[in-house]
Amino acid sequence: MPRKTTFNTHLLSCCALAMAAALTAPAAHAGDASAAAAATPAQSGEVDDIVVTARKVKERAADVPIAISAIGGDRLGQNQHIRLEDLNQLAPSTVVVITNGHQTTMSIRGIGNNPGSDGLENSAGVFVDGVYLGRPGMASMDLIDIKQIEQLRGPQGTLFGKNTTAGAINITTELPDFKWGLKGAATYGNYNYKQFQGSITGPITPQLAFRLTGYSTTRDGDVYNVANGQWVNNLNRNGARAQVLWKPSPDFSLRLIGEYSAEQQSTGALAFLPTIGSQGTALAAKVAAIGGTIITNPHVGMIAKGLVVDPSGAYTAAGGPLETGTRQGAGSAEINWKLGGFTLTSLTAFRYWQYDSRADTESSSADVLYGGYHIQDRQWTQELRLAFPRIGNVDLIAGVYYFNQFVKTDAHTEYGADAPAYLSGQSNATLQTEAALYNSNPAAYAAYASIPAVLGYAGKHVNTYADPLTRSIAAFGQATWHVMPKWNITGGVRVTHETKQENVWSGTTNNDWQVTPGAVFVRISDTAPSWLISSDYHPTPSLMTYFTVSHGEKAGGLNTTQAPGTLPLDQYAVRPETATNYEVGIKGDWFHHKLSATLDVFRMDISNYQANVTQVVPSPSGAGGMSIINPIVSAGAARTQGVEFEATAAPVRGLSFHGFVAYNDAKYLSYTSAPCPIEAPTGSTTCDLSGKPIVGAPKWTMGLNGTAETPVGRSRAVYFSPEVSWRSHYYGSNDDSIYSITGNYAVVNLRLGIRDNEGRWDLSFWGRNVANKRRINNYFNYGTLVPGTLVAFFGDPATYGATLRVKL
Repeated sequence: MPRKTTFNTHLLSCCALAMAAALTAPAAHAGDASAAAAATPAQSGEVDDIVVTARKVKERAADVPIAISAIGGDRLGQNQHIRLEDLNQLAPSTVVVITNGHQTTMSIRGIGNNPGSDGLENSAGVFVDGVYLGRPGMASMDLIDIKQIEQLRGPQGTLFGKNTTAGAINITTELPDFKWGLKGAATYGNYNYKQFQGSITGPITPQLAFRLTGYSTTRDGDVYNVANGQWVNNLNRNGARAQVLWKPSPDFSLRLIGEYSAEQQSTGALAFLPTIGSQGTALAAKVAAIGGTIITNPHVGMIAKGLVVDPSGAYTAAGGPLETGTRQGAGSAEINWKLGGFTLTSLTAFRYWQYDSRADTESSSADVLYGGYHIQDRQWTQELRLAFPRIGNVDLIAGVYYFNQFVKTDAHTEYGADAPAYLSGQSNATLQTEAALYNSNPAAYAAYASIPAVLGYAGKHVNTYADPLTRSIAAFGQATWHVMPKWNITGGVRVTHETKQENVWSGTTNNDWQVTPGAVFVRISDTAPSWLISSDYHPTPSLMTYFTVSHGEKAGGLNTTQAPGTLPLDQYAVRPETATNYEVGIKGDWFHHKLSATLDVFRMDISNYQANVTQVVPSPSGAGGMSIINPIVSAGAARTQGVEFEATAAPVRGLSFHGFVAYNDAKYLSYTSAPCPIEAPTGSTTCDLSGKPIVGAPKWTMGLNGTAETPVGRSRAVYFSPEVSWRSHYYGSNDDSIYSITGNYAVVNLRLGIRDNEGRWDLSFWGRNVANKRRINNYFNYGTLVPGTLVAFFGDPATYGATLRVKL
């Protein structure tokens, strides 16, 4: 079956007419002030002077002694960047993989690869309008009406919280405006891709303004299911955000935000992806024995460090469901109040998140095994922060923070009619015969004693429940001493007390929360400091050098989806992860704002690195069944070190560039009880990965993008925006199997458009991954349940389309 590609020819005709009309439209007055206000770096011939809030106050990025990348909303829209994983192409040392709302990985400098852990926070914290997201999957939404994204590398525990040992991603949305404004965009592309987004803002009263934002994104599937003739891997996302800003005086403001988003799709359901591995026919043989079909892909190619897998990812044979869905809502209230020379900030927030999935686990046309999750998460946060007036030569900020998160998880497994044959390796007819013989004469047919229980798996449901509760309270402070006009010293400390507890129990009815908890009860408590000290020196107004030492601690964790009896009791809790980072850097701005660049060298030492492992254990319901579990463990010591360079240039009017290159050597220093790769000797239970690279951490990441513009008439411009990113080889499975080596690929995006210099309209034609590189982002290891089997998660194929933006 050929790959499906669709495109609406009527839209192309409309876009062509719109472009022709734009070329012949009357020009605006050349001296219009709004044209200058809307100028881009390519138009103005200067690099933007970026303002960030990395230290909870507004500062130029060039003055902040932190390795930081800031991407404005205009740059995000330049090449259709609407998802957080697009940071892979825009910022150094970043790997974001959002397989679905639950399996979400965000790592910075190689640290943070622990997705799907409902009793554990990520090492790279994500913040939206100052609010910490307790689950990485809460960021699995379209990035619409974004003012800026800041990526902060290294521990950020002093001001952003202790769960940021790898770094932080700080997202800010556009504020309500006291002037009327309206903007919208419509996009159409192949695979019937449709996206509509819009926002309106304006005054309600002279002191009260509002902003409403909404979006809808849909796309047909791009993977063909040979089992039922359907296309899977589709998208369906929508969301809305409402804001009001009350500003009765220059000294007081209140911002209220309410938002909702939903996602329903077959994208990211584990089982639709093709199965591959060193013994890629093992699963096919098991399925064929019971009359089923499965898609497998061979290994191709060789590299110095082992085999490379390059499947197409275009087909599946899953006969069962492939569903994932996410619902979330949030509300926040931010007060900023100037009291004399003080500024008091209060940020109160609530967020609700729900995830549901059900997938054909063995990815075949047979009726064998289905699994998924039902997860509900509620979090409350409160931050009080006080910025002091300058005391002599010292600026001071201090505050307190509270975080409360309650999660209810249900990991469910369902066995189909073919499950007994699949688990035993015998046909259902043979099993029925053996069971009848045993029942007729148990003494004579004692060898068949386990058969009735094996047959009992047909139609069985097994659920594992957990209810992790987290409470965290912290006090923090940070001061900057302006020793001399060119020299500053900054010190900060945060002390956090955190308690986590959970019950884990098993049941046999889906979503039955009436089952009495208590089969396993775990409680952990910890008080941890985070601190930093840095010094920055400005030899000239356009040059800064800095040195920073920072220490952060990420909370201990709880294993939530491991049924009672599958782990020793002490392994349901995971120790805190600590990181100490040493960094030197230089930031500069030269040639009258035509070139800005940053260079930093870092080393980070991590203790009790929290990592995923894959284990196959007896099913909690017995009868010889097996279950795959993915507990979090303390892997021991790890280290990451490297060099990062980032630059932006606008050499002449109409031309601008941005690029980065980063080298990062991330490896385990001590990891003696790691999961074994599929090529390990038969019978191996644990392996030593000490000295091996950390999963999901390419040594090299590079990116380059730019915009070239040329005027058309007096008020319009045609522009071209190419973008390319590349990453070197890395291990995609948590056991560092040579068969999971991926990477060494480039992704190329292109955009060609015409726009009005006043920003009133913009029509563009774009392509993403135009070389159609079917890249594998990461793998899942099925372990000994299916010997030598890996499951691959792919990036998107080539997509292309047209976007029309309007602004009033």
